[in-house]
Amino acid sequence: MTLLLGGIVLSFAIPAWSGMVRDRVLQAYISRLNVLLLRARNDALLRQQPVHVCAVNMKLNQDPQGCFASPPLSAGERLWSEGVLLYQDRAGGRLALYDSKEALQVLPLKATPAAPQLLVSVPRFEVGEWGGLKNVQSVRFTVQDQHGGCQQLLVSVPMRIRALPC
Repeated sequence: MTLLLGGIVLSFAIPAWSGMVRDRVLQAYISRLNVLLLRARNDALLRQQPVHVCAVNMKLNQDPQGCFASPPLSAGERLWSEGVLLYQDRAGGRLALYDSKEALQVLPLKATPAAPQLLVSVPRFEVGEWGGLKNVQSVRFTVQDQHGGCQQLLVSVPMRIRALPC
């Protein structure tokens, strides 16, 4: 009887537990994305030079190879499937194009079926030397899992970052 009662309790507890774990994974990724965007702002202000934010194209050894020129569209938004790359142009390099070793930080997405998807409203953007968005009014990041869980981050002019429900 005790085993039967324990089985019934577990049948209700396990789905609730797994849902809570999935929500925590999405919240952790949104938090890491928020920190990455604050880093972009700080580096732009500190060096008085724009910071570029794009969909990272990773090599097999997980080093950034550059940016995807045009990330694929999914539901009207860009799918940044491998994560986010922050980079800043160096002297002698090509302007506004990633050259080797210009990466400031990479926020990778794990390439597993359980990994969340990152959808972004723009293919790439810049944080200007004044610390605000450059050439766009807002950027929306949506992190979602295959179970329908979703978290959003909205970045608006000048560089206001807000977490929003989906």
